[in-house]
Amino acid sequence: MASSLFGWDLLYGSVAKDIKNNADILVCLTHLALVSNGFKCIGLGESKNIDGSESKSESLPKGWNTEYAIRYVYQGKLYNLKATALDDGIIINLVRVDERTVSLVQLNSRQVSERTGTLDEMIPDNRKIVEQIKKELIDKVVISVKKRDSSCQTNPVSVSSRHSGVEAPRYPYRAPGGPVAGPLPASRVIQDHNPSVGGGMLFQPSRIGPTLPGGPGNLGIAPGSLPPGARFDPFRPPDLLPGPRGGPRRPDNDEFPPPGYDDMYM
Repeated sequence: MASSLFGWDLLYGSVAKDIKNNADILVCLTHLALVSNGFKCIGLGESKNIDGSESKSESLPKGWNTEYAIRYVYQGKLYNLKATALDDGIIINLVRVDERTVSLVQLNSRQVSERTGTLDEMIPDNRKIVEQIKKELIDKVVISVKKRDSSCQTNPVSVSSRHSGVEAPRYPYRAPGGPVAGPLPASRVIQDHNPSVGGGMLFQPSRIGPTLPGGPGNLGIAPGSLPPGARFDPFRPPDLLPGPRGGPRRPDNDEFPPPGYDDMYM
């Protein structure tokens, strides 16, 4: 095969008399890449409307290199190509009209070695350039934004590191009246959405209940379960905790019983 991209000889033969510079050749190559991927040319301009009666072609229309504004259809959708020549290259935009998405590819004029001959002689890196056009110009807009968005799912991070596999953040905590005791255990770090508990991510026992006197044995838990100076959230109301001798804690005796409290005949 004389050229590395099917259809180049026929396309170039139809526009050879119009070629004026290297940018023209790069636009021709871009057009052939579009046609090779299923696009059909329907004329020139930047109109955003189609009615389905447009004539479709794989050739470039007359006057294609006047303003580099060429219209295409692909799978019933309108795409407008607009190119801007630079001193050393060309910037080509492709607009998907129905979703208003735009892709861009920038090509260098020095990539064109000759203006006549086979494609390999004119553009030695034509395979690489065609792949660049497909990746940067075509693929970015032919895949619907709606489909891309629907395929993207936001997976919320679970509070528990056991469920999410993400280590829960650990923050230093300060015991009442003592120094910073070290990082807060991960089991105590929760995502707090209850304004009655607190506004942050740290569960704050100081807002739940008072500091209880006595060692761990008086709190209903095994000795050594709490670090020195740490606060403890009681498992049950303080009045039900065991007293000093193991029996139930009695009510506060600041108030004396009324006269005859123990007299069953009164």
